[in-house]
Amino acid sequence: MDRQFLMEIMDINEKLAEAQNEAAMEEIESIVRAKQKELTENVSRAFEQDDFEKAKEILTKMRYFSNVEEKIKLKKIPL
Repeated sequence: MDRQFLMEIMDINEKLAEAQNEAAMEEIESIVRAKQKELTENVSRAFEQDDFEKAKEILTKMRYFSNVEEKIKLKKIPL
C-alpha cells in the first residue's frame, strides 16, 4: 500500500473522529463515495485488461474506504 494512500485514509479517519455534526459527516461521506466510485471504475478497467495485480491493489483500497463507510454509519447511529 502506498504511503500517500495511507496518509489519505488517516486524514479521513481523523476528520471523522473530529466530526461533531451531521454536515461534517455528510461531507466526509461524500468524499468517500466519490473515491469508491473512482476505485470501482478503476477496478473494472483493471479486470477488463486482465491486470489482476492492479485489481487486487484497488480492491484492497476499496476495503479501506468500506471500513470508513462503516465507521460513518456507526457514528450516525445515536446510542
